[in-house]
Amino acid sequence: MKTLTKLAVQSWQWLHVGANQLLVLLLVLAAFPLFWDLGRNPVQLWDESRQAVNAAELVRGGNWLVTTFAGQPDHWNTKPSLLIWLQASLIKLLGYGPWALRLPSAVAALGTVGLLYGFAARTLRRPVAGFFGGLVLVTTAGYVRLHGTRTGDYDALLAFWELVSWLAFFQYLEGGRARYLYWVAAGFTLAVLTKGVAGLLGGPALLLYALGRGKLGWLLRQPRLYGLVALSLGVVATYYLAREAADPGYLAAVRANELDGRYGQALDGHSAPWTHYVDILYIREFESWLWWLLPAVLVWWQPDRRVRRAGSLLLLVVLSWLVLISAAATKLDWYALPIYPPLALLLGLGLDFLYQDVLAANLPRLPRSMAWPLRVGLVVGLFYFPYRAVVRRLREEHDFSATADDRLARYLGQVVAERPRLDSLTLLYGGGYNAVLQYYQTALRQTDHKIIAVRSRAELRGLRPGAVVLVCDPQLRPSLDSIFQVAMLHQAAPCETLRVLALK
Repeated sequence: MKTLTKLAVQSWQWLHVGANQLLVLLLVLAAFPLFWDLGRNPVQLWDESRQAVNAAELVRGGNWLVTTFAGQPDHWNTKPSLLIWLQASLIKLLGYGPWALRLPSAVAALGTVGLLYGFAARTLRRPVAGFFGGLVLVTTAGYVRLHGTRTGDYDALLAFWELVSWLAFFQYLEGGRARYLYWVAAGFTLAVLTKGVAGLLGGPALLLYALGRGKLGWLLRQPRLYGLVALSLGVVATYYLAREAADPGYLAAVRANELDGRYGQALDGHSAPWTHYVDILYIREFESWLWWLLPAVLVWWQPDRRVRRAGSLLLLVVLSWLVLISAAATKLDWYALPIYPPLALLLGLGLDFLYQDVLAANLPRLPRSMAWPLRVGLVVGLFYFPYRAVVRRLREEHDFSATADDRLARYLGQVVAERPRLDSLTLLYGGGYNAVLQYYQTALRQTDHKIIAVRSRAELRGLRPGAVVLVCDPQLRPSLDSIFQVAMLHQAAPCETLRVLALK
C-alpha cells in the first residue's frame, strides 16, 4: 500500500505540470461523441419535438413565462421553462435547426465531464480518475443517446445541475466553506427550474450522507442553510405562482402530471417491473462498463479518507436515485440518466487504483524509456473498444421513433434542399399527435418562407388540384390514388412528392 501511495503522489506530481493538458485531451475526446453530427437527425417525436414547438412559439410570440403549444398554454408539458428559454435564445442566435435545440444538452454534458475531472483532480488529487471517469461517461450507452445528450431533452441538463449540487455538498461538509453551500442551493434551484419535481430527487441522498458522516446535526445548526433554502424556495415559488397567475390551471396540471400522474400511476402505458432500471443497466445502458465496477471496491481500501468518503457519497446518490425512480409507477429509460456521472466517477476511481497497481508492479522493472509506452498502452487498452463502440453507435444512430410518419421530417429536408422552388408543400400523414411536423411547419415558414400544410388521412378530400403532397406511408398512397390523379415530382423510397392533378 505504501508503494501504491508513493506512486500515486509521483503520478500527481508528474501530471500536475500537464494537468491542464490532460483536461484538454479529455474534453477533446469527450466532445466528439457529444457534438459530432449533432444535427444529422431531424427533430425527434414526442418530447424533443414538444420542447421544440414550445421554443419556436416563444420566439414568435415573445411570452417568456407561459410555454405554449399550438398557440395555447401547454398543460401537457408542465416542466418549468429553463430549457425552453435556452433553446429559444439559441434559435434567435442560430436559427431553427436541430443544433439550436440540442446544444443545451451537449454543452451540459461536456460541462459534466469537466466537473468530474475538476473534482477528481483538485478535491481528491486523482486527476487520472477524473480522466478515466470522463471517458467512461461519454462511452456509456445510457448517457450518450437520443433522448439524452444527443437531443433537446431535459435530462442531460438536469444531470449537470444535480452533479453540481452533489459535489458542492461533499466539499461543504469537508471544509465548511460557505461558497459550496451557495452552489448546492444554486444547483437544486436550477435543477427544479429544469425538470420540476425531479430536480429534488437528489436531496435524500445528501441528507443520508450527512447523517452517515455524523454531520447532520451540525448541518442543521447552520443559519446560512435556512436562508439559502428560503431563497431557493422563493425563486421556485415565484416562477410557479407567476405562471399560475398568467396561466390559471397550471398548478393543477403540474400536480396531475408530475405528482399524482407519473409517480402514482403509469402514464401513457409506461409501466415496467420494479427492477426495470437495474435490468437496463445490465442489458444495454451500462453494458460496456458494468463488470469494471468491481475495481471500484478498491476505493474503500485506500488510505486517503477523503477518497473513501467521496466514494461513499457517489454510491449513495446512485442507489438513492435508483430506489426513488424504481418506486415510481411511470418508468422511462432516461429517468436513470443522472446516475451515470456519479457512477462513471466511481468507476474512474476504481480504474485509477487498478492502473496505479499495474504501474507499481511493472515500472520499477522497466527501463525509463518504457514508462510512457506502458502508461499510454494501459489507457488505450482500457478505452479503445468502448470508444469504438460509441462511435459505431453514432454512425448507426437513427430516429428515436422510426415510423412511416416520422420519416416525413427527414424527407421534407431533402425535398426543400433538392427542390427549392417548391414553395407550398402539404405533408400527408396517418393522423394523431405529431409535434415534429408542427415544428417544421413553423421553422420552414420562418427560415425558407415555405408554406407547409399538414393533413391527415381523414382530410384527403380537402386537397385541391395543384397541391404538392409529401407522403412516406405506403398505406396512404392507395388512398390518395383512389381520389386524385397525381404526377410524381420526387422520390426517395418509401417517400414520394406528388402533384395533385385532378379528381378522378
